[in-house]
Parts: sequence; C-alpha cells; structure tokens
Amino acid sequence: MANAERFLAAYARIEKKLGEICKETGYKPFIQNLYRAAPLNKVVSLNQQTLREYGELRNAIVHDRGGNNEIIAEPCDSVTESIERIADLLEQDNRVLQFASAPVKTVTLSTEIVEAYNQMRKMHTSKLPVYEDGFYKGLVTLEEIADWGIAKDPTKHTVNEILLASKDDKVLFLPRNSSIAAVIQGFESAMNHGANLLAVIITEKGSLNEQPLGIITVADLPKILKSFA
Repeated sequence: MANAERFLAAYARIEKKLGEICKETGYKPFIQNLYRAAPLNKVVSLNQQTLREYGELRNAIVHDRGGNNEIIAEPCDSVTESIERIADLLEQDNRVLQFASAPVKTVTLSTEIVEAYNQMRKMHTSKLPVYEDGFYKGLVTLEEIADWGIAKDPTKHTVNEILLASKDDKVLFLPRNSSIAAVIQGFESAMNHGANLLAVIITEKGSLNEQPLGIITVADLPKILKSFA
C-alpha cells in the first residue's frame, strides 16, 4: 500500500475516534472535533499540534475533483508512520493492562514489616497493596517503612501497624477495560484537588474485593506520557 493510502486510512481512523470522543452523531470538520477532543483525551491533547498539521497535510494530499478524491501528493515514511502510531494510540481504549506492572505482589495485614520491605526490594517497587481475605485494606509504601524503621524497631511488627498509623492514602480502582487516558486523568484530577494519588489498581471490574491484575504508580507516568507524544 502506498504511503498516501496508508496516511488517509490512518487519518480516517483518527477522524472517527475524534467524533466518538466528542460524542458527535453528525459530521463535524476534523479541526473542530480536534479542538473539542483535546481537553477530553490525553492522546489528542499531547498530539494536538501534530494532528492539526496532519489535517492540513490531508488537504494537500487529496484534491477533490468532480466529487472524486484524487491523490496528488505522497507523504514521506516518517509522517506516515507517525499518523499510524497516533491512530493506534487512540484505538487503545481497552489496553490499560499493557501499561501496568503485573503480576501484582500483595501482602496481608499480618505480614511483618521486614518481609514487606524485602518484597519491595525483590520486586523493585516502592508500594505494595495490602489484602486480607480477598479485600483491599490499604497500600504500604517504602517511605512509611523507612519512617517506621527510624522511629521503631521494624522486627516483629506487622503491616497492619503501619496502616493504622498512616494517613489514608488515595488509590484509584479501575476495570481492566479502562483506557490509559482514564489513568492519566485520575492522577491529574487528584493533583488538581490537592490529593495524593499513589497508585491505580486494575481489577476485572474495578472493585476493591477483586484480586489486582495490574498496578500503575505515579512513577510510571513519565514513561506512559512519553509513549503518547
């Protein structure tokens, strides 16, 4: 398939997604939906200027002659690959797990603090969800363990003692069919409201009493945002 055909196919996919994001039932110009969708979707927001240029490029590639679209220019490989990548990102509505760390290692209320610390080192993580009898109880962090170790002897003490002594850390639960944009919006919303969202836990239906399928922490955001731009 020629680059022009690939470009136009990707452009059509993007145009369709913009309409869906804007919940548009009728036809609206590409640029109009682009501006409306930017505040609603992180992929669109991060690529808004590029997509505006591709909207102009589309008109340079296609000439409407007698009601028929005639290809009059051929985009280069890098531009073709770029618009296809953006189209792919916009269609990743139900692939949040590909950005999450999995499987998720959990601890219980009776897990000793030293054991939780050793698990963190082994998993190269700074946060562990706490579950008891299949129910989410909280999140223990490396910072809390460090504070505990300075204030008290961490041996023979359990994770439950940290949870009882710590503030209510904010964790967002999302179903596995969520978009990665929902994750980003969750972190941004928490920040805008002065809250501290430590992690997003992915479960089958987004319920606290389901086993975690994946976890995304604030430390994952730079990598996620880089893949979008």
